[in-house]
Amino acid sequence: MSRRELDVGSFVHFTGFVTGYAAPEASYRIEQLLTLGDGAVLYKIRNDAEPFDRIVAERDLTQS
Repeated sequence: MSRRELDVGSFVHFTGFVTGYAAPEASYRIEQLLTLGDGAVLYKIRNDAEPFDRIVAERDLTQS
């Protein structure tokens, strides 16, 4: 089993964000890993400037 590069507490950029509601350089902190029934993993990320969390796929994240 390979080690996941993105762990809880890591800071990332949300590359899937194209609507323009936040600065592209905004950093998000990984809050939780969510494992689906088929083994896929989603990430719960948070930016302190937003009043909500986001649930995203790993392909939409890059390390800060």
